[in-house]
This record gives sequence, structure tokens and C-alpha cells, in this order.
Amino acid sequence: MKIFKNEKALFIFYIFLFFIVNIAQSVFTELIDDEAYYWLWSKNLAWGYFDHPPMVALWIKISSLFFNGELGVRFFSAFMFGFTIYFIWNLIDFKEKWQHIHLFFLLTTAVILFNFYGFITVPDTPLFFFTALFLYAYKQFLSKNNLKIALLLGFAMAGMLYSKYHGILVIAFVVLSNLKLLKNKYFWLACLFCFALFTPHLWWQYQNDYPSVKYHFNRSKKLYQIWFTINHFLNQLLIVGLAFPVLYYAFFKSFSKTTVFKKALQYLVIGFIAFFLLSTFKTSTQPQWTGLILIPLMVLGFEIIITQPTLKKGFIVLASLNLIALIYIRFALADEVISIFKWETHQNKMWAQTLKQNTQGLPIVFQNSFQNAAKYQFYTGVETHSYNTLIYRKNQFDLANYEANIQGKSVFEVSNNVEKPALSKKRNKIYYGKKIENYTTFQHLECVIEENYLTIKPGDSISLTFKLINPYQQPVPISNLVFHGVFQTQKQQITADIPLKINLKKTDILQALKTYKVSCKFKIPNDLEPTSSTFRIGLSFYDFPAGFEGTVVKINF
Repeated sequence: MKIFKNEKALFIFYIFLFFIVNIAQSVFTELIDDEAYYWLWSKNLAWGYFDHPPMVALWIKISSLFFNGELGVRFFSAFMFGFTIYFIWNLIDFKEKWQHIHLFFLLTTAVILFNFYGFITVPDTPLFFFTALFLYAYKQFLSKNNLKIALLLGFAMAGMLYSKYHGILVIAFVVLSNLKLLKNKYFWLACLFCFALFTPHLWWQYQNDYPSVKYHFNRSKKLYQIWFTINHFLNQLLIVGLAFPVLYYAFFKSFSKTTVFKKALQYLVIGFIAFFLLSTFKTSTQPQWTGLILIPLMVLGFEIIITQPTLKKGFIVLASLNLIALIYIRFALADEVISIFKWETHQNKMWAQTLKQNTQGLPIVFQNSFQNAAKYQFYTGVETHSYNTLIYRKNQFDLANYEANIQGKSVFEVSNNVEKPALSKKRNKIYYGKKIENYTTFQHLECVIEENYLTIKPGDSISLTFKLINPYQQPVPISNLVFHGVFQTQKQQITADIPLKINLKKTDILQALKTYKVSCKFKIPNDLEPTSSTFRIGLSFYDFPAGFEGTVVKINF
């Protein structure tokens, strides 16, 4: 066929083939949990969200302009994946590369994680695109400094930051690889343009008291385990796939003949692996955190592979096996029958419809599950809310006012509490719940302890005064509130939960936008664990555990 003789036509053919495959995958594969969560964001576009910057929501919003359902979440990801590949191809600076297009596309299928971002829409999806664009612009920038290239560079930098905060690492490691950039006025112009584009998000963070910053700096603090470090290195093999021996060998061979641009790619690989290696001393890392190293690994590895015949043969064998595995995984994601694993893409429609039938189509309040709340709403169209407590974590449901959408309505509360009737089942996990008439909660009340720390002794009784703030535009009845004194460790584990009796009467009403001085007395448990390091006041409604209403203060024994 003529198309296989025309190099550019062959390249476009491969891009189009990827697009068709990813469109089909999007249609026949149910959403993963996080996709549904980000879909919920896209229903209300903003300059920021609790967990991540807003680019993923915009990605989904664009998709929804063309299609409904899963394709309405993933279409733009499948479309932009071709441009990501195009920019990666243009990063390869090798004259004979057009003679090896088949090998290049085998290479793109040899890195498993990269392929998933051809249809799954998560923050890493636009991050890969903007990182490829940034490196493309940086390569142009090294050969010619002008206003046009500087603005493209700044735009790509802003795109990375709007996609995921990991983007700052890409910029930092590239600068470290070439400190002369700090003396280049066009580079500073690019940074200034990036800052100007990113200012709306920074202003959003300021207006909302920096929720994303607080979340990422305090997330998942755990006692160190050697497995965290071992798992981190295993992840670097997993994200590449079966061809990892060849690609990492080619990466180390690339140091024998380097350029300023190749040095930037090398710094990205080493920098990301080293940075998240340090993170293993406080938490377990996830494979996608270092996913961006796949771009420099592909670019640096391609030239080495095609110039060494023995290495090339080994790569073709491993990459072909990887392609077979990838094809199976793609089918398994879409069809549970042939899958040997349970995936997030299985049983969602069945679970949602069964739950809707057993809850009479009423709004649902999921306890401590923002992902289930979002996925259920996606597959049923029923209003949902995630009520988050201290045994879980805050998320977008705490930041946005989803609570207001269901106030005063009849709802079903759904959790993993086995004391309640079973309502539905998904992937061997049973969901229980009960009906609540006239649902009323006030999660945005604030309990502010003004002391910086509390001095306590197990067995002692103490008196405490705190400010109770009603930020709502409506009165709040005290009768609906249960106050808790909660002790926690530095890792946010609860060591004691004490019911508090306050000096307000059950018949009292908290007036709108008012602050009250409240006092209480309680006894410190005799068996309070010495690992306890903080204290806060939390509120609960119905039979829910205590929430995040109180400020955190340190304790001294």
C-alpha cells in the first residue's frame, strides 16, 4: 500500500489508529473512580478544586460538548493523545528516525502507563500533553530566543501547573540542568507569562484558604516502612512495562553522548525518581507520580535502540510481548468476564441501578466516599453528597456546597456500617444504608479553640472554652448537634473520642453569621495513648462520626 511508503502518511495513519482504538475503549469501558469525581468538577467549572488544579475539569467539559456518557468524559483525551505523540516524536533529534516509524509506535505501546492516558481522563492526562509541549518549546528555545518561543514556553509551563502541581518539578529540573537559563531575559519573560496565566488559580487558592496546599502537605503521613522504598523502585519498572531492561539500559547509555537538551531529559528521569524516593520516608508513593519520566525514556531510548542491532532485536521481542499484554488489559478493562482481576471499571452500572432501585431514587449521602458519590451520580443522575468524617479526609464535597442541594429532603445514608440494611453490592463490597427524613446537617460550622496548645494529664478533668461560629445564612438549632472532643496522633489516627456537654441548651438557636463563646468540661481518659499529639472539637449529625469542624491544637502531657 502507498500509505506505508509515504513516511508522513504512515505517521498520520498510526496517530489515527491510536485515536480510533482509544475512542472504542472509551465507549466500552466504564469510568474509573477518579474520573467520575473529576466529571463532577466539570459540572461547575472553577479556577481550582480541593485536590488538583482545574485543567482536568476543563478537559472533561470540552468532551461533554460533543458526547454524553463515558465518551463525554474521555473524547478530548483521545483526541489530544495524538498531539502528545506528535510532540514526543519531534523531541527526537535523529536524522534517520523517519525510517523507523514502526519501531517508534511499537515503543509508544511498550510503555503501559502512557497508553492509559490515551483515554482515561485524570490530571496526568493533560499533564502529559503540556509536558510534551513544554519540552518541544524548550528544544526550540535552545536554538533561538525570541518572543514567540518564549510565550509558547510560558503557555506550556502554565498548562502543566494547571494540570497538576507536579509541573513545577518539570520546570525545576530543566532549570537545574541548564542554570544559564537564569541569565536569559526571554526565559524570565516566559516565567512572567506563566505567572500571569496562573494568577487566577493562585487567587482562588487565597480566597479558599489554600485547600490544595494544605491537603498535599499533610496527606498520607505514615510511619516509615522499608516496603515504601522497595515499592517505589518496583513502580519505576511497572510504569514502563516488560521492555524496562532495554529502556533503562538505553537511558544510561545516553550519558555517553549528551547535549544541553538531552541533559534536561536525563535530569527529569533522575530528578523525579530521586524526589519521590525521598517521599517514601513519610508515605507510600503511587506509580503515576513518576509517570512523566516515560517521555524522556522514550526520547532518549529510541536513538540508542535503533543504532544497536542486538538491543533492537531484544526490544522488539519484549515490546511485542508487552503489546499482547496491553491488548489483553484493554479488553479486560471493558469486559469483566475475561478479566482475572476486579477493576474499577467493572459492575458500576449494575451497582448504581440496584442501589437506585433499593433507595427509591432518592438523593444519597455516602459516608466517607467521594468517589462512590460521584460515580453513582454519573450513572444514575441522582443528586449525591459525601459526608466526610475524621476517619476519612476532606475533599471537594467539603469545599463546594453540595450539602445545600439536599438539605430538608428525604435521603438515604449509605456506608459500610453492617448494622444497617444491605442495599447493593459492587466487586464483593456490600453497601448498607437507611432512610433519613428531612435531612439536615451543618458541616461548615466552626469550633475554634484559641489556645495554641493544651496541657493535659490522663484521668484529669479540664474546662475548655471555644468559639462556635455559624457561617450559614440561616439559623442552626443546637438540638441537631452532638459535640465530640477528639484526640489524634500526628498521622491523624483517632486515639480517643469523648462526648462533650456544652453550656448551651438543646432549645437554643445559633443565629445566622453569629459567633458564640461556648464552654465545656470533660475528663481525659485514663488510658489515653501517649502517641496522642493533637486535640480538636468535632460535630456529628445522626449516627455519623465526628467531622472536621474544629481547629487543631497541640497537646502536652
